[in-house]
Amino acid sequence: MPENVLSVTDMHKIYPGGVHAVRGISFEVNEGESVAIIGSSGSGKSTVLRCINRLIEPTEGVVRLRGEHINTPGADINDVRSRIGMVFQSFELFAHLKVIDNVTLGLRHVRKMSKVEAEEIAMSVLERVDLLDRVDAYPGNLSGGQKQRVAIARALAMRPEVMLFDEPTSA
Repeated sequence: MPENVLSVTDMHKIYPGGVHAVRGISFEVNEGESVAIIGSSGSGKSTVLRCINRLIEPTEGVVRLRGEHINTPGADINDVRSRIGMVFQSFELFAHLKVIDNVTLGLRHVRKMSKVEAEEIAMSVLERVDLLDRVDAYPGNLSGGQKQRVAIARALAMRPEVMLFDEPTSA
């Protein structure tokens, strides 16, 4: 039986002013599954993803990663974020950093890897997304699709337990 990796139970997000962006969503994701959240613009899809990785806090509900309640006040938010990879709709690459540095940043600062070790992992994931020829390029010199692949490589390099994609077809 596949292991439950992610569980969201009765998640709500109410913004100041009473905007109820997410209303009681619940779902589970098992090991190896791909799940899509589909809805119209403004329906709360991005809000759900941001609540899962704790960029914003849900107003109500429980998020569990491999059974661990990760949205409690005592949960280590940095540990949670290091276990959940996210590719943002606008990719959120650092414009002043080369591709290789965008991919190694989390490895060096969060995982505390040496530059050599981080670059070895980065080169491996950049090869997987067919960007070895762009390691020294800056984001401003990349196409939208290349930026998206750098963002994917950056997330994969951290070896997350779960990957979240916000607008995966945007590029």
